[in-house]
Amino acid sequence: MDIALVFLLLLTALVLFATEWLRMDLVSLLLLLSLAVTGLVSIDEAFSGFSNPAVITVAAMFIISAGLTRTGALTPLGNGLMRLAGGSEMRMVLVIMLCSAGFSAFINNIGATAMLLPLTVGMARNARISPSKLLIPLAFGSLLGGVCTLIGTPPNILMNNLLEQYTGERFGMFDFTPVGLAILATGTLYMALIGRHLLPVRKSGTLTEAYQVKEYITEAQILDGSPLHGQRIGQCDLQARYGLKIRAFLRSGRKYPAPHRNRKLYTGDTLLLEGSPEAILALRDIKGLTIVPERDNPPTVNQSADEMIVIEAALSPNSGLVGKTLRDVHFIATYGLTPLALWRAGAPVVRKVDRVVLRFGDVLLLQGPQENVMHLGADHGFLLLGDIAAGSEQPQKAPLALAILVGTILLASADLLPIMLAASLGALAMVLSRCLNIRDLYTTIDWSIIVLIAGTLPLGLALEKTGAARLIADQLVGTIGPYGPLAVLCALFLLTSLLTEIMSHAAAAVLIAPIAYNSALDLAVSPQPFFMVVAVAASSCFMTPISHQSNALVMGPGGYRFSDYLKVGAPMNLLIWLVATVLIPFAFPF
Repeated sequence: MDIALVFLLLLTALVLFATEWLRMDLVSLLLLLSLAVTGLVSIDEAFSGFSNPAVITVAAMFIISAGLTRTGALTPLGNGLMRLAGGSEMRMVLVIMLCSAGFSAFINNIGATAMLLPLTVGMARNARISPSKLLIPLAFGSLLGGVCTLIGTPPNILMNNLLEQYTGERFGMFDFTPVGLAILATGTLYMALIGRHLLPVRKSGTLTEAYQVKEYITEAQILDGSPLHGQRIGQCDLQARYGLKIRAFLRSGRKYPAPHRNRKLYTGDTLLLEGSPEAILALRDIKGLTIVPERDNPPTVNQSADEMIVIEAALSPNSGLVGKTLRDVHFIATYGLTPLALWRAGAPVVRKVDRVVLRFGDVLLLQGPQENVMHLGADHGFLLLGDIAAGSEQPQKAPLALAILVGTILLASADLLPIMLAASLGALAMVLSRCLNIRDLYTTIDWSIIVLIAGTLPLGLALEKTGAARLIADQLVGTIGPYGPLAVLCALFLLTSLLTEIMSHAAAAVLIAPIAYNSALDLAVSPQPFFMVVAVAASSCFMTPISHQSNALVMGPGGYRFSDYLKVGAPMNLLIWLVATVLIPFAFPF
């Protein structure tokens, strides 16, 4: 009965994770409570995930990563490496992936991606190529680099903790490195030689070739005296002269989508216009039209057109605007910038900009004074994608932040302190040294990841306690075991990798860990290679934008579609599967 119940909860969780009907962290919390209410785990066990060493280590690494980002400790190195790329697309792909991988080996993946994203867009601009040719390599590089060290990614930390919990053994700081470097080399060469040719080139207008290759939707109202009053849509010269398409218009509270060219326009109508950033900016020079991004929050600044600039800003995972609308936060009054349009998941959003609930990865087209843009860039909830780079808050503390990172690594790799304690001391040092302001301490931690991991750990425990993990392992070994432990290793990689595409990589690792352990017991072999393969497979999430935050972050700036990830990522997954399952048994014999 208990086994059937735990399988039912597992299936329900997988459906909710895959469909995204609820946030992943909320699903995890519901799962935790369900396990406790049904008695599959005790109350103490249900909430034990929040005190788990792996969870504490992940939270501490978020803080250390934030300290490095705030001080700009890695920015000079990133700038120097990017300059090596020159104008060759292949060389740019190589440099971007290796730079991203190098950073993500020691800071969290999403932090490395966010740090290098503006630099990568700048490289694309200077080389006059589409950013869509470089941004997926950036994200994939961060995923590959995370495999190279114990602290590079949450699944590595989790599998180390679970290995120690099950067997008393643990991985060292650089035990992942030989396999990780081979996987990194394989993935990087694939992207440079093959993958980059599968990446799309997104078409659109440009703004002095300084902005993304994409089009946006914005709203413009017809004013009194406008020459458009009484004209038919087919008679307007908006498209022929300015490159602006009328996608819809609003009249008396009613929306008319895809209007016929014979429709007449009148004063007071609000047009939903699609065009490049350059075309949208030209609206301010068209007589009788005015941009109306936020009716309830009119601009508070009064500056001439010559003093205004336009910029694109992507929302990072830690942005306070995620889950809110621009109207909710009184965006114009707060930042002194006018939002012109919004780009999401490879397409412009055909809705009122101020009423759209914002998501991580959205790209806003903003207009305003340069000083206000600089202020926005200092808020690390935004990544500026134009010519203006956000400066670090405390560059004078960059050497200290680097020293703290190195000290943390040395303490853990020399076994002077457990990784949890070393990382916690490093996080504390970041705050005490003021590399990270105390007010930013809690906002830098991605609490959704923490709740997700803490909530799924009890499910792994329930799988073990009820015998469900043993049952799955017996079936796995009974079916594939006759072909040897290597075949079982391949099957575990495939199962973990597929789960990772529809749910969090950390959650997938937690669910497969007890199955991996029981499979090793059934085969009477060392569990180390099985735990290692689960960790690597959990980070091999290349086929969907929802499988990892790094993938989601570049989707908007790159103008990618869901299918782009599948086309480029599926061969990458197969290659990593092959390389990992061949090399891991050599590094960690059965």
